[in-house]
Amino acid sequence: MAEARLHSIETMGLVDGPGIRTVFFLQGCPLRCTYCHNQDSQSMFSKRQISSDEVVEIAKKYKPYYKNTGGGVTFSGGEPLLQGEFILETIK
Repeated sequence: MAEARLHSIETMGLVDGPGIRTVFFLQGCPLRCTYCHNQDSQSMFSKRQISSDEVVEIAKKYKPYYKNTGGGVTFSGGEPLLQGEFILETIK
């Protein structure tokens, strides 16, 4: 079971893709973009870890919203692909 460094979770996200979404903000980004919207997620250190199983359990709670609005799950950050192994295992 893969784990990731988690910054925060946003439920009922409406701007990170179509429909109602659950957004998992992962911690860590090597880039320092001038207009970064999530500067507090750039650090590679996180107080909280999350497993792929936990992500799936959280997302299941919101399945009716996804179905009715065409929504789903978004991984954001930071740079989520820094934790690509976790992303791959979770989406499978």
